[in-house]
Amino acid sequence: MKKKILFIRPRLLGDIVFTIPAVQLYKKNYPESEIYYLVEERFQEAAEIIPGTNEVITVPERMGIKEIIQFRKKIKKLGIQTVIDFHSGPRSALLTLLSGAKCRIGYRTPNRNWAYNQLVPRKSKNISSHSVYNQARLLTPLGIDPQEIPVYPEIDISNEHVSDKIIKIAELNKKIVIHIGAKKRYRDWGIENFSSLIKLLIQDNYNIFLIGKGEEEEKRGKYLKDLFDIHDFTGKLSIREILFVIKHSDVYFGADSGPLHLASLTKTPIVALYGPNIPEISGPYRNENVTIIQLDLDCIPCHQKSCKFDEVKCMTGIEVSEVYQAIKKF
Repeated sequence: MKKKILFIRPRLLGDIVFTIPAVQLYKKNYPESEIYYLVEERFQEAAEIIPGTNEVITVPERMGIKEIIQFRKKIKKLGIQTVIDFHSGPRSALLTLLSGAKCRIGYRTPNRNWAYNQLVPRKSKNISSHSVYNQARLLTPLGIDPQEIPVYPEIDISNEHVSDKIIKIAELNKKIVIHIGAKKRYRDWGIENFSSLIKLLIQDNYNIFLIGKGEEEEKRGKYLKDLFDIHDFTGKLSIREILFVIKHSDVYFGADSGPLHLASLTKTPIVALYGPNIPEISGPYRNENVTIIQLDLDCIPCHQKSCKFDEVKCMTGIEVSEVYQAIKKF
């Protein structure tokens, strides 16, 4: 019987990207198996770029009895034998249990071990190991060595995946993609800093592409476009189009967030801002052409629930001039 496996990682964008090497490692060890991947509906496109998957299964952000029954029927019909829960949160744990799979793998937790019959410690002996490696450790019950984890695969984004407008813009010279926000306050550089940086880059005749998704980022995009007459793509691009634009640009700049990890899937140089998080754990999963800027503060890392400063100093305190010079280096 052909092996069939379901990987579960409901959200978020960066976390889904972090699972790609683990999926590739599994496929390398079991090339004939069928691979299914479950995400929330809003992240379907992110999961669809993962090479080697047979099907992306989606669930709504809020699930009722009807949706749970539909999920159970779907998994039973597919004949899934193994489920790996990359998240091990309350809902993903429940879905893992309800899958009825013979082998159910998840992280050891204080109150969700009931969902799994194969448990892996949430943290490795090396506390600072990267999240990509920690995801791959969930393969160990299947006899797969996470030390063999591969680099990110090349994601093929052909012209058919993007609009003619994007293809034409990609032909411009001196292109910089800037992600102008972050969903969390504790990872936001601030609109004033972005404005000051863009002003400097325009003086050097750079073509600037703004990306981002969400009401606040789209608001910022409109403001900066009106102020500087630059390309505002906030809220307008698909995942594949974002990857295409980054791939054909000279530099990507942004804070610790999902689009940063999309950029890690390309070879485009990256300048990344880190505040409360540890880059060794959640930084871009590649070493070449990556510059990480982070202040040396005693309060780093933190749990991002409160800040002893009036503003989030670890982010807003990063100097525009330092970012500008890092970009110019590339």
